[in-house]
Amino acid sequence: MPSPFPGMDPYLEAPAFWAGFHLRLIAAISTELNRHLPERYYAEIDEYVWLHTEDDERELLGKPDVFVPDKNGTHTKTRGTQPNSTAVLASPVEVTLPKAKKKKQRFVKIVAADHQTVVTVIEILSPTNKVTSEGRKKYLAKRNEYLGSTTSFVELDLLRAGERMAMGRPSPPDADYYFFVCRGGKYPKAQVWPFTIRDAIPMFPVPLGPKDADVPLNLQSCMAEMYDTSRYGMRIDYTQPTAPALRPADAEWASDLVKSAKKQKK
Repeated sequence: MPSPFPGMDPYLEAPAFWAGFHLRLIAAISTELNRHLPERYYAEIDEYVWLHTEDDERELLGKPDVFVPDKNGTHTKTRGTQPNSTAVLASPVEVTLPKAKKKKQRFVKIVAADHQTVVTVIEILSPTNKVTSEGRKKYLAKRNEYLGSTTSFVELDLLRAGERMAMGRPSPPDADYYFFVCRGGKYPKAQVWPFTIRDAIPMFPVPLGPKDADVPLNLQSCMAEMYDTSRYGMRIDYTQPTAPALRPADAEWASDLVKSAKKQKK
């Protein structure tokens, strides 16, 4: 059963569905890109890791494989040189560290055939990026790194809630969702695709190296297949309001759309 909505299904933004939808969409984008990328490129899923303590302090640890291996093959992370001193305390001071959990954020990257050069990064915004102050701060720092580099940066905002990311001037038209593309080395120039719940999801170009043509990404096709294989039609209760709520005019339109879809199913 397909979604009753022509593009992004706003019911998937609810906390009960978003985490699983986010992961599936990342995998679907990676698979779709690998079907169409030139042979010298491949799409891969990667992740950042944060250490989140109980007193709400966060430290960006980086990706799990970004460590310096020592001669024995074990992994160490350098923190500067150690002083050349033999002085030691008579007895150690015991301390209790705040409880910590590792927080992860996955993304899609396009890598060249040398397995090292990342030409494009695709981020799908999560509630942490848009609502949580610390999470937003960490994400903006990483976003600025990409924008100031030669790596092309693609950002998908499929969440109506939270604060929008900066998208330059003039401000894009008001919409429910946005695709943002900044080509490597072209900052501060970028492109934005705004669309609403009433629109089909626009196909947009994924940039590669400067000498290669863009690869169009059909996110609508990815979404439709994922909706069916994950059985969202069976799991979503369309008689309930969306979370967050739709604008009154859109809520009325959505209600009529769902009723029409039910009649067609019968």
